[in-house]
Amino acid sequence: MVPVISFIGRHNSGKTTVLSGAIKYLTDAGYKVAVIKHAHRHLNIDVHKDSEMFLQAGAEYVCASSPELVLTYQHREEEADIYSLLKEVPEGLDLVIVEGYKNEALPKIEVLRGAIDSKPMLMPQTLALVSDFPLQAEVSVFSSQAVEDIALFILASLNIEASFKSASCH
Repeated sequence: MVPVISFIGRHNSGKTTVLSGAIKYLTDAGYKVAVIKHAHRHLNIDVHKDSEMFLQAGAEYVCASSPELVLTYQHREEEADIYSLLKEVPEGLDLVIVEGYKNEALPKIEVLRGAIDSKPMLMPQTLALVSDFPLQAEVSVFSSQAVEDIALFILASLNIEASFKSASCH
């Protein structure tokens, strides 16, 4: 199975911003990254293209395919658990980054923003904290701006070879 790490944190803590930076760093270095995002609320799909129109018209499954991108939409009776979603991740990827699923048995990095809540949740399997304010903890702590350090920590924590695959990120 592909190595997995989860980024957790309270709503508006900056998870997506930190993740976007880490993902860009990792992909620029040649790593193939998958992302699974957990939404606590109903997903709102704006109708911009035919595919969304078909879904909103009642189709159970819609697949839109082009030479460079495939999008799939699928209605489900109940929410899929993270482990069934991980089984759907294509082969050949180096790691999967999950946003959310704080209660699952996955290694975690918690993102904190002082203006939201400065007290870490420290869920089981939390390996590190990412914060926009000074913080002392018994796990590794990174500045929310330290994208390279966070990316390298992910690779080390998941025992992924940390030699860069492309020369563009040295």
